[in-house]
This record gives sequence, C-alpha cells and structure tokens, in this order.
Amino acid sequence: MVTLPVVIIAAGVASRLKPYSDETPKYLMELEPGVTILDFILNRLENINPLRVFIVTRPQFRKTLEERLKERVVLVETDKDEFGNLYSVSLVLKQFDMNSFLLLMSDHIYEKSVVEEVLFSRSTAAFTVCLDRKPSLTEAEEGLKIVLNDQRVVDADKKALPRHGIDTGVILCREKSKVYIERAIEEFGPKATIADALKLAAADNEVDYVDITGKLWKDIDTPEDLVKGRIIYWQILRRENEAEGGLISRFIIKPVSTRISTAIYRRFDVEPLAITLVSSIFALFASFLLAKGESLLGGLLVMLTLLIGEVGSELVNLCNGKTPMIHASSLLDRVSDIAIVIGFSMPLLTFENSSIILLPILAAANMILVSYTTQGLNSLGVKTKGLRKIPATRDVLLFVVFISSIASLPVYGLYYLSVAPIFYLFYSIILALRSGKERIKPERVKKPPKPEVVIERGEVGRRVESLVSNSLKLALSLLFLHMATPAIADITLITFDDLVLKSDHLISALSLAVSIYFGYRILMALKFLIDIVTKRLVFVLRVSEFTLRHLLVDSLYIFLAVTLWIYLPPQLRLIPYIGENLARLGALVIFVFFTLMLYDMAKLLYKTFGDLYRKMIERITEKLHESTSSEKA
Repeated sequence: MVTLPVVIIAAGVASRLKPYSDETPKYLMELEPGVTILDFILNRLENINPLRVFIVTRPQFRKTLEERLKERVVLVETDKDEFGNLYSVSLVLKQFDMNSFLLLMSDHIYEKSVVEEVLFSRSTAAFTVCLDRKPSLTEAEEGLKIVLNDQRVVDADKKALPRHGIDTGVILCREKSKVYIERAIEEFGPKATIADALKLAAADNEVDYVDITGKLWKDIDTPEDLVKGRIIYWQILRRENEAEGGLISRFIIKPVSTRISTAIYRRFDVEPLAITLVSSIFALFASFLLAKGESLLGGLLVMLTLLIGEVGSELVNLCNGKTPMIHASSLLDRVSDIAIVIGFSMPLLTFENSSIILLPILAAANMILVSYTTQGLNSLGVKTKGLRKIPATRDVLLFVVFISSIASLPVYGLYYLSVAPIFYLFYSIILALRSGKERIKPERVKKPPKPEVVIERGEVGRRVESLVSNSLKLALSLLFLHMATPAIADITLITFDDLVLKSDHLISALSLAVSIYFGYRILMALKFLIDIVTKRLVFVLRVSEFTLRHLLVDSLYIFLAVTLWIYLPPQLRLIPYIGENLARLGALVIFVFFTLMLYDMAKLLYKTFGDLYRKMIERITEKLHESTSSEKA
C-alpha cells in the first residue's frame, strides 16, 4: 500500500468565530471534551498511515501545537500576515520535496470513508476533489462550487451557481498539481487560493472528482457551524461504527448497538473489556442451553451475545483503539465463539452419528480464522468492504446458529459454519496478495469519442411529443377497454377443473399491461423534462442541480405511488383465486414505497433548507417579541 504525505492548512485567523477565536485557534476548538477538530482530523488519517503530516500554521501558534502534538507532525510557519490558502501549500512545497500529497483543511470534519474514496481514485489528473452533489442551502452559498460538463470538471468558483455541487475540502494533489500551484502563485501572488489553482487545472482538463454525496462532513466557519459540527461529529462516529461488520451486523444489529454504545460512551466511563465480559457470560449461558436442547432460548441468547459484543467493539472504536487489554477482549470473543459452537453441536454428537464430529471442529476453526483474518487485513490497511459482503462474517455465522436453533435444524447450521467461511478465507488470501499494489493506479484517461456529438435542440421537443402522445395513447386504450367491457363481460373462456378464466380477467390483464407499457414511456419522458426544469430552477433556488433533480424525482415517484394505490389493487383483485392476496401485497408494497419516498424527500428538504427554516422561525420570534414589547410599552 502506497502512503502519501498529508498537508493540513491551519493558518487562518478564524475572524468569523470571534470572540471565541481570540484565545483559541479554530482547529483547537473541541468537538467533545478533550477532542479538538485537529485531533479528529489526525485520527481520520491513522488508517491511511501517512508518510508525514505537515501543518501550516502562524508563528504564534507553533509552541501550542508542539506541546500538543509532540513528534506526530512537521510544523511549517507562515511568513506573512495576509495570504490565501494556496500560499500555505506553496510554503510546504518549497521546503520539502514531495510528489503526490493529500491536502486537507483544518476546519473540516468528515467520515474516514471520504479520505479512503479519494485515495482509491484511479486517475492521473493533477487534482482529484471530493464532490458533494447535495449540500445544504448554506453550504451551497459559501462553498467552492464545482462546475461539470459531461462529467468533467471545467471550473471551480465560489461565485458560480451550485448546479453540480461543492468541494468538501479533501483534495488529492498529484505531481502535476505543483505546476498549477506555481502558476497560480505567479499570477495572483500570496493571496492566491486553491480555487485559483483548480481553475487553471480545470482549463487543461486536469481536475476530476469522486462523488461523496451522502457522506457526512462539515465546514466550520461560524459559532453556529461549530454547534452543528458537534452534532455531526457524533453522527459520524455512529455511522463509522455502522459501516463495519457483516451483512447481519450492519442491517440488524448495528442500528441498535451503535445507539447503545454511543450513549454509554457519552454518559459513562465504562471499560470495553467489561462489556465483552458480559457478552462472554451470555455466550456461556447460550452454550449451556443449546447443549441441553433449549433451542429457542439458547438461540435468542446467541443474538444477545452478538448485540452486546458489538457494543463492546464499538466502544473500542470510539476510544480510537486506545484502551487497555484490547487483546483480552478479542480473546474473550473467540472463547465465546468456540463455546457457542460446542453447545450448538452437542445434541448431534451421538454414538450413532459419530462421523459428524468433524463438523464442529471445522466450524470452530472457521469462526476463529474469519475473525483473525479480518483483523489482519484491517491492520494492513486493506479495504475489506467487498469481503464483508460474503455471508460468512462472525455476525452472519452467529445468526445462522440462531436461525437453525429456533428451526430445530442444527445440522444444517453446522454445515453452513463449516463450508461458507472457506470462500471468505479464500477471497481474503486474494486481497492480501493484492495489498502490495499501489492504491493510486494510472488508467486510461476517459474522454468522449471524437467527434463529440452534441444533442440537437429538437430533443426537448421529441420528449414533450413522447409525453403527450403516450399519455393520449394510454387514455384512449383504457377508454376503449372500458367501453368494450359491457359487451364482452362475464364470458367464460377456459374451464379446467376448478379454474375458470373469464373475459373480465383478460380485460384486467390487458388494462394492466397497457398501463405498465405506456406508463413507463411517460415516466421516462417526465424524467428527461425534470432535468430541463432542474437546470432552470437552479438559477432561482440556488441549490445544486443534483438536489433539485432528487426532489423532483421523489415528487414524481410519490405521485406514481398514489396513482398505483388507486388503480392497481382493484385490478389485481380480479385475478382468480390469488387476486385478493395479490391486491393486499401490492397495496402493502406501494405503501412502503410511498413512505420511503416521502421520508427521503422530507429528509432532503430539511437538509437543504433547514438553515433557512430556522432563520425564518428566528425572525418570526423576533417580530412577535418586538410586538409584545411595544404593546407593553
């Protein structure tokens, strides 16, 4: 794995955070007691094992940083009072020889995966930025806008419209970036900004991006930002804990365990080993009950063991792994796994079935190997996200014990525990062999084929024509079938034993088929027109094009769900024998789809316009207060 140097810009004056920044630099303000913004950033970097970390700061803060960070970083002092953020980068490049490096802002917090995404970018461009396509309204106003054309970065400007999204302050700079940094300093002097270098590079098609939309991050510039950043900080910690583990853990266990572990960490001083010890006690109880044939209660205790064990692991992560006896916790987990496998296997070990004794041995060995293999790959910095999709992680194996126990089918559970991890271990070996390869790999530059064909202006007209014509065809087809129904209704077409197929069933099937066919064509035309409307609304609402498109598509899907709710269940009820059940199932599916779309839309609206909403409430409150005060006067 190739490691890169990291440059952190921490030389601003934080004027918008006064009076708080008069005594404390912004990057030393705390997200939680004892954890500063800079601490959080440096912890994000531990997984990538940087060659060196350079921090550019003002001379008056050097001593403070030296005392806090000791030998962890290399400090670079600025030599001017007023300068742009690109000048800070140029100071490091003048004093130290480096090729590619990772550039970070000292006032941005983000998930670990943001850094991982940009480091795994397979590009040869001078700069790779992290693009958030759905920033909030406030972020879109203040952030550096990234302008795209055919998925290529063509501009970077704070004054541009936030049509395509904004930069999030994490930038991978390759060797060619130094040319554009030097050019920007020559053209704009010490007040040159990173945006100036990106603009120059974009003109030469030397800027690309990774899409980190949906990941949590925050730029802290004001006191309000700091308050919000402290909230997002805990959300980031929870999400990073949720991202680890296998399929069962992520979708069933961690939505509960992360809430418990975060609450414990914030309110109590609990040693993770104590939680793991409780988990091991429950594992021993589960083993005893399984051995006694109490499958239901034993299976439930296995799941409780898994839940408590996850809480313990998450507490270790929240402590950044800096907790005593961490290896003892890992050993207790392995003992718990072996105990559960033994208890699970006991009812099957009889004289008549002695050959099955190999299965529990293999199952126990697999449980241990899977856990230690995952830990080993993580310590090497190998990305295990794809590996965890194989249903053979510890959480999945314990879930199999739970399911096969309550189903009274332990032998099938043992077979799974004995075979499934083999595929997991085989793929682990492949990942370990690949781990020596570089993360940043050159690849062919993706360009559109020449000549580049421009879509004709008549495309919009054709889409509108498609929308109108398919809507008319749908209406006429349904009208024709409705008018034909009285003439051909209740005619028996096929009779086979108890099965009777009538003309009504055929008409219902035709109506459904016609609705699906023309409805799909109408939907595609509407989605294209939504793109056109989105580009116009960007100028009015000044939010990103991606956000507007998301909102409009959600609105379209909500309308579609309501239409299906009214029309589909009555049609399904006409199907013989299974019609009623299908109608109920269809109504349930539509309801779930409607609820998810409505929730997604509400969440996006709040994220985008939440700051505006709060400002409106504050203004109304102020007006009411002024009115009340004047009446009293």
